[in-house]
Amino acid sequence: MITFPAQPARTSSRAVDLANTALVLTVAALAWFGWGQAEPPAGWSPALVAGSVASVVAALLAGSAMRRLRGAEPSMSDPAVHRMYWRIVGAEAAACLLGAVALTAAGQPRYVPAWILLVVGAHLLPLARLFRIAELYPAGFALAAIAVAAAVTGTVTAIHPSAVAGAGGGLACLIAALSCVRRAHIETRS
Repeated sequence: MITFPAQPARTSSRAVDLANTALVLTVAALAWFGWGQAEPPAGWSPALVAGSVASVVAALLAGSAMRRLRGAEPSMSDPAVHRMYWRIVGAEAAACLLGAVALTAAGQPRYVPAWILLVVGAHLLPLARLFRIAELYPAGFALAAIAVAAAVTGTVTAIHPSAVAGAGGGLACLIAALSCVRRAHIETRS
C-alpha cells in the first residue's frame, strides 16, 4: 500500500503549494486551449483564444502570489513528498505515452487527446491527496468526465475529440487554477 508523507501545517507552505499548483494548472489550461484549436468546429476559435488569454492572466496572478511567498518552503522540499510526486508524474507520463502509442497503432490517433486528458485527470487525484489541495479532486473528476465526453463526441459526431478535450480541459484547468490562486491570496492574508 502506498502511504503519503505528512505535510507541514505552516500557512506559508500551504499558500506556496496553492500558488505553485495554480501556475501549473494555468500552463495546462493554456496547452489544452491550444490543443483544442487543432481542429475546432466553426465558431469555437474565438472562445478558445479567449480561454488562452484568460490562462495567461491567471498565470500572472499565480506568479504574483508566488512572488509574495518568496522564501516560503513548499511541500516539495520534503524528500518523501518529492519522491512521491515524481512517482505519480512518472506513472502519468508512461500511461500517456503507452495509450498514445496503442491508439496510434490501432489506427485511432484522433482519440489521443481524450486519452491524455483522462490520464491527466486521474493523476490529479493522488496529487490532491499528496499536497492536500482540495481543488484538485473536482478538477481531476471533471477532466476525466470531459475526456469521456470528448471520446463519445468524436465517435457519434463530426466534432474532433481534440476540440472537446481542449476546450473542456482548458476550462476545467483554468477554473481550478483560479480557485487555487484565490485561496493562496486568502491564506497569505491570514
